[in-house]
Amino acid sequence: MHNPMDLMKDRIGHKLGASRWFDVDQALITQYSASTLDEDPMHLDPEWSRANTPFDGTVAAGFWTTSMLITMSHDIGFIDEFGRQSAHFYALNYGFNHMRLIAPVPVGKRIRGHMSLKDLQDRGDGKYLFVIDVVVEIEGEEKPALVAEWLAMVVLN
Repeated sequence: MHNPMDLMKDRIGHKLGASRWFDVDQALITQYSASTLDEDPMHLDPEWSRANTPFDGTVAAGFWTTSMLITMSHDIGFIDEFGRQSAHFYALNYGFNHMRLIAPVPVGKRIRGHMSLKDLQDRGDGKYLFVIDVVVEIEGEEKPALVAEWLAMVVLN
């Protein structure tokens, strides 16, 4: 079987895709807050948030937006595309070279991710580091929610 990384290397510098739009609804934000033990009313109490922040309601936790990158990457499907070229592999979140949360994400809006392959590095022993440029767009907003250089380690086995 040929090395599937040869096909992925051709995509360096190119857009991998854009995810579908994801609804930012209060139930999801509340579930996330409960799972992380975050009781910040800015994320949970619309009346409090309207009265005490400039956001006119609750906003998603920045780490919720960050955690949606996995779902967005699956939605784009570039790892699945790679998987069709390889018999066995797994992918691990490897962190970030940088990440900035640019604008808060209001509950009631939608977000989607745009991803481009910045680099692909052979780390030996069947390990490949993907460097992915990410922009998370907020529907109808000029500023993005998040910009990042995200790292994923793909291991062939």
